[in-house]
Amino acid sequence: MPSGCFVILLPSDSDYRILGYYFKEGKSDFEISNDIFLRLNLDHSKSDYNLLKLKEHHIFSYNYIFKGKGARKALGIIIGMLLNEEDEIEKFRSSLKTAAEALEMPSLNILNIPKEKFETLLKDIYLEHLEPLVDILQPEQLKKNIINITKFMLSGGKKERKIAQDLLEKIEAGDHIKISEFYTTAENAIKSQDFEKAAKFYLKAGEIAEELYIIDIADSLKEKGQFSKRTPEFSKEREKLIEEARNFLRNEDFHNAYISYRKASEISKKLVQFDKEEEYRLKSKALEDFHKVDQKYKNK
Repeated sequence: MPSGCFVILLPSDSDYRILGYYFKEGKSDFEISNDIFLRLNLDHSKSDYNLLKLKEHHIFSYNYIFKGKGARKALGIIIGMLLNEEDEIEKFRSSLKTAAEALEMPSLNILNIPKEKFETLLKDIYLEHLEPLVDILQPEQLKKNIINITKFMLSGGKKERKIAQDLLEKIEAGDHIKISEFYTTAENAIKSQDFEKAAKFYLKAGEIAEELYIIDIADSLKEKGQFSKRTPEFSKEREKLIEEARNFLRNEDFHNAYISYRKASEISKKLVQFDKEEEYRLKSKALEDFHKVDQKYKNK
């Protein structure tokens, strides 16, 4: 389970700034040092998502570029989660992106918010977006969230009250339970490598969530669905590159072999499969070094 999260602001005209931390246990010795920031910033210059393995934590982070008014004063943010070695990274991919997008809402004004107030906000963001979806999507938790939405709408106009009534009827019909069931089906399909089925049920769950006005959850589910759709294509492309690399090695073409492994490493990062990313990156680096030595003495 994640132990906490943090947000780093990337201003346009000054050094980075730690906006705040949230730790589930209430306190921690962890902090973003200059060294950690430099490593994160360098890695994110190559990829939106990154996994940084430290001695006591694995930092899974996402580099979000501002798109609204905030872009005038800052490039964006790096939002990161502190994970344990056994945590499954892919489960938090869409959650990080959704949390980052939520932080850019103009009403939050995170560029000027005091650190103490921001950390209270970050706790809410963590509990709403970054807790594993399997917890958020429990039927009772979904029902509670939807009822809270209906209470808000019942204080509105005629249109809002009609929506609230429709939502209550959908809860009574058990629509919220379908979200949990479809999500479970999708997760099981992922485990059996049936990405087409997973995408179908993530998207179906997302559509129902959207109808029930739990928009953030709907966005996360749809994003997971779209990612599952792309996974077979990325995996096929990677396998082709690995086969190419092996063929180049058989022919002692070390230059093209390390290029193919490097591309396979980059695709693995897109797939949020960091063990594979590391494997192919290290193979690429070893072959690149071998190629340089080979060329040096071949030309003498």
